[in-house]
Amino acid sequence: MATATDPSAPPFGLTLVPDIDFAVKDPTVIEQEVIVDYEAAFLALTGIAKTLAPGDPVRLHLLTVCHWLSHQRTLIDFTGKQNLLKYAKESYLDNLAALLGQRTLRLQATAAITTLRFTLTSGLAFDAVVPKGTQVQAPDAIIFETLEDGFIPSAGLSVDVPAQALLEGTVGNDFAPGQINTIINWNQPFALTVANTTTTSGGSDDETDDQYRYRIWLAIESFSTCGPRDAYEFWALTAHPDIIQCVVHSAPEIAGEVWLYPLMKGGELPTPDILTLVLNSCSADTRRPVTDYVTASAPTTVSYTLDMTYYVTEDNEVLLSTIQKNVNQAVSDWILWQRSFISRDLNCDELRKRCLEAGAKRIVVTSPSPDFQTMAFNQLAVHGATPPTIAFGGIEEP
Repeated sequence: MATATDPSAPPFGLTLVPDIDFAVKDPTVIEQEVIVDYEAAFLALTGIAKTLAPGDPVRLHLLTVCHWLSHQRTLIDFTGKQNLLKYAKESYLDNLAALLGQRTLRLQATAAITTLRFTLTSGLAFDAVVPKGTQVQAPDAIIFETLEDGFIPSAGLSVDVPAQALLEGTVGNDFAPGQINTIINWNQPFALTVANTTTTSGGSDDETDDQYRYRIWLAIESFSTCGPRDAYEFWALTAHPDIIQCVVHSAPEIAGEVWLYPLMKGGELPTPDILTLVLNSCSADTRRPVTDYVTASAPTTVSYTLDMTYYVTEDNEVLLSTIQKNVNQAVSDWILWQRSFISRDLNCDELRKRCLEAGAKRIVVTSPSPDFQTMAFNQLAVHGATPPTIAFGGIEEP
């Protein structure tokens, strides 16, 4: 069975690498070292033992020097760590990744895509063309542009054309079918209407430091074309910056078959377009054995419903409104945590821990039952469509 690294605990596999400091930055330690050294030097030079009192002008001057030293050592430590994969961030991380070549460039923001259906208001006696570059506006003034020409034959009334948002990033995602419906640059001698037939998706921001760090960690495996698991994972993650995990599985009883299960930010399932990108990224021409039969599928969801009751102690009754808010947030965070990693067991002990930290005294979970369920390598525990039931059970003695 394939193993996978949990992306909820950055810096991923680099937890295996020990922490390191290049300089002592603690101001109290620096102060002690400087004061002791000064007093020792004064004794050696004069033969007189001197203790610097808290208000001694010399001590106050040395404290100023200690402040400079602390700041300088912080910069030294920061500079050293930016040369290490475990600590590097932003442009430092990009430059560190450049040592491995172009395959480890940071994934840039992508624009959302959809399919637009253009429909004539009445039939024509000639073939109609919807030119590439036709722009259609969505809510919030987000504009989508067609990526190719669309042809409507004289016997037809409509054509479907792929389109992409002009703005990169997540701003173009999640427009439901029919919401993109206003043509803004139409100059053809016939009238038509337009509407998107699919929910817009695929828009993403630049790859985050933690995702990028993990890909760099895997990059050395990508040089192999023999099909190791980490190489498949690297190329799958390279397909789109919103992919946070990809389980790679090869059943021993089925030689040559490789199954890929990607997962998106926020625990979202991959769309067919994302699955196609993953397959294309794991190319048989340059990146994997041509004899491997590779499929990319969404993880299998295991649905559950949450029904729980929590209690608060008398001592915390005055904080009840704050605790209730915190418990509700803890439940939301747990639901997201539960669906943010494929093969993560459904674990209500984690829910209890979070609710206790939020201020609850005890928690009674009625559903799911049982409150611990093991997930297979391709399963994802996802809360059902109905909202969770979070009941306040009352005040109890400590």
